Amino acid sequence: MKNTEKNKQKWVKQIEDTLKIGGRSKRTFDNYKSHLKRFVNYYDEEVEIDKLTESDILDYLKVNFINKSLSGETYNMAIKSISLFYSVCFDKVLRKNLLPSHKLRKRLPNIITKDNFIKIFNNENNIKHKCWLLLAFCSGLRVEEVAKIKIENIISEEHKLKVLGKGNKERYTILPDITIKFLRIYYKKKQINKKHGYLFNGNTNHDSLNCKTIINYFSKIKKDYKLNNNLTFHCLRHSFATYYLMNGGNILTLQSMLGHKSINSTIIYLHLSQNFNKLEGIKYV
Repeated sequence: MKNTEKNKQKWVKQIEDTLKIGGRSKRTFDNYKSHLKRFVNYYDEEVEIDKLTESDILDYLKVNFINKSLSGETYNMAIKSISLFYSVCFDKVLRKNLLPSHKLRKRLPNIITKDNFIKIFNNENNIKHKCWLLLAFCSGLRVEEVAKIKIENIISEEHKLKVLGKGNKERYTILPDITIKFLRIYYKKKQINKKHGYLFNGNTNHDSLNCKTIINYFSKIKKDYKLNNNLTFHCLRHSFATYYLMNGGNILTLQSMLGHKSINSTIIYLHLSQNFNKLEGIKYV
């Protein structure tokens, strides 16, 4: 099948429909779409994409990822996207042994110090931005979850928030007094009189906020405060988990609040929260 512009559009639509039916988010589709377009645009229009072999695809990956020393995560995402593309559009299964994924190094999450967070929060004049920061740092929300908070899911009298997380899984997480306070200020300042729908709207009152708006905001914060370049908005969620355990929180409760399917995903925060100066069983003198 020739690599024409018409076919490219058809293939992207097939991938989009497949991901939507599977309940995947727009952000997931955007990631797949980015890699898919990069792949098909690499080849001339006369190339029959469906006839490419694993060896051809590996050559493409070498040129565009390995030789450019891009991250293992980016390389693996490219393989996933291309594999899905062939499976959906050509009913062809690529052999994993010929297109091996990159073995990723297990890194400890980055967190922001309490002092830095307090400084950023206190200097922030925009109430909406304060709410974004609090929801991630004090409730452990992902950026997509912050963007899609619904008014009816804020249960202030019980100090809890209902969250729709990855894979459309619902969960509850904590909603501290300080977050409730600033959510109410935001609610009144914006003169919001509806009881349902998204708290943070996008272009219309019916759309949720675009995640990129929050990500771009934190990128500016990072630059303004000269923070570690590895810090992202997601690090606020890591910080929530770490400080929760530091303060004696229960790891099973944390697993539930973060929405982790496996406890193994939550245990990593034990490494960050451990105080080695007070480690039982160790004596320094």
